[in-house]
Amino acid sequence: MGCGGPHIYGILEEKGVKDPLDLPLRKRLTEYIRRNPGVHFRKISRDLDLAIGQVDFHLNSLVKGEVLIKDSSTSNARYFVRDKFTREERKAMSVLRREIPRGVVVYLLENPGSTPHEILGSFNFTHATLSYHLKRLERSGILVVEQKGRERFYIVKDQDIIEMLLVLYKTTLLDTIVDGIS
Repeated sequence: MGCGGPHIYGILEEKGVKDPLDLPLRKRLTEYIRRNPGVHFRKISRDLDLAIGQVDFHLNSLVKGEVLIKDSSTSNARYFVRDKFTREERKAMSVLRREIPRGVVVYLLENPGSTPHEILGSFNFTHATLSYHLKRLERSGILVVEQKGRERFYIVKDQDIIEMLLVLYKTTLLDTIVDGIS
């Protein structure tokens, strides 16, 4: 059972806290997630300098109160404000929050139809790392692959959605990869 359990919920209800956003900390968490969609649990705890148990309790309350969505489709659960993103946009933001997949996606936006060899020439990681991420991006539906003989060519599937998210959330995806996007 999470921090506090049903006893804490009972105390909060006795004090008149029925709306999940009645507490200032929950408003702060929701606003942080609104500005940083797709952020994962540990980053929330670090960035807001809050104890893990405290973050867990309040995020669970916000999910239970249908203010937030907890997306567990990736290795790290990621949080979104409800009704702000479609399923495809949530999937894309989950990918864009990770540095290597984001770099590969941005490269393919600028160089559609690239081969793994061409992609690898622009990065400082191994072929095995690239292969791992390309397979995950393909399985998640972010990339499509065209096979011609033995060669594979990669293209970003929903370019408009990806570009829109990169531009809208550029400040929360700070790094040199995204800085080149206007």
